[in-house]
Formats: sequence, structure tokens, C-alpha cells
Amino acid sequence: MLLRVLASLTAVLGLGLLSLPTMAASEKPLGVVLTAERARLDNASATIGADVFSGDALVTDQGGSMRITIGPSQVYLLAASSATLEPDGNRVQARISIGVMGFSTPAPAQLEILTPVGLIRGANPQPIFGQVHVLSARKIRVSSFKGTLAFTDSNGEQRLIRQGETYEVDLGPDDQEPPAQGGVTPAVHSVDFKKVLEYSIPIIGAGLLACALWPESPDQLGCWNN
Repeated sequence: MLLRVLASLTAVLGLGLLSLPTMAASEKPLGVVLTAERARLDNASATIGADVFSGDALVTDQGGSMRITIGPSQVYLLAASSATLEPDGNRVQARISIGVMGFSTPAPAQLEILTPVGLIRGANPQPIFGQVHVLSARKIRVSSFKGTLAFTDSNGEQRLIRQGETYEVDLGPDDQEPPAQGGVTPAVHSVDFKKVLEYSIPIIGAGLLACALWPESPDQLGCWNN
């Protein structure tokens, strides 16, 4: 009797182990690495053509970059950035924890960007090309290079970011309580030449690098070709 029970358990365990490769094979990649330099994919060196699966760590070192295709969409990471991709219904959610992520898609309903302080989506069905710079867990800058973006904070309040605009979210130091209403405090600055330089130089530099990384996006958003 004991031998019969052991034989049955062995058969069940064997079937379970045989099903593991099938389960792994059924998981579909969310994206594919298009370019990579000083970049890592799930703790290994990222290589062109590598599949990106849900939860894979996407990391760029100092001086590095990585570009990933997600169906008709693309995202890129500049130096010293960290992100992952996750499925979210019929769309893919790119989650960035630190650094700079650019994104372009002719189908905004298929892509959204999750930051530590809120969610970025296309405001309408028109193609979008934008960038988010996560400076800390409480401070980000969102820029729209083409199309209109919608930023939604953790309280559900939404802000539209139109083409050519940059929107900053600053919740203050980590030891400071966030505002009771809205949870997001957009920065308001008087005209200041130093502040203009602070905003303009990173955006211009990122735009030039985006063009270099992204010479021919599917919807020709990369260098604003018409």
C-alpha cells in the first residue's frame, strides 16, 4: 500500500515538473531590445534582439542607454535609469523608478507610464512623443514633444501637458507631508535665467539624444519629421 501511494505521488510530481516549461513558454514577451549600450536586462548585459518579459529589470549605467519596442510603441532609457514593463489589460505599463524615460506611440491606448507620483497617458487617440525625468520618489518632470499628455496623480486629479510644455511635480523633501488637497504641487517660478537654463539644457540634450537613438520611429515622431 505504501509503495502504491509513493508511486502515485511520484507520478503527480513528475507531471507537475513537466508542465513548468510549458507554463514558461506560454508567457509572451512584452517588448524587444532595439539598442543597448552600458545597459542591463534582468541583471545580465542587454543585447539587441533580447525579449523583455513582465517584471524584467531594465537598468542603464552611467553613460548608457537602451531602446525597446513594444508593439507599435517605443520607450528609451537614458543614463542611470531603472524601469520595468508590466501588462495592464490591453496595454503595457512602463514603470520607471529613477532616471529618464522617453516614449513614443501612434496608439496611446496601448501604452502608459507609471512614475512614483502618478500616471502618464495620452490625453486622446492622437500619437504622442514625450519624456519623464524622475529625480526622486517625490519629484518628476514631464515633457510633451508631440501630442497632449495627461498626468494623473495619486488622488485622481489630472493635468494636461500640451505639446511643447514641461510640467513639474514636487512633493517636497521626503520628511515633509504631502499637501492635503490634490497631493501634487506644480512648481511655480518667476522668470529666472538660471531656472530657464536648468529646464532648457536637459530637455534640449535629451531631445538631441532621442533623435540619435530614434531616427525613424514607426510614426516618425522621433525627430518631428513631417
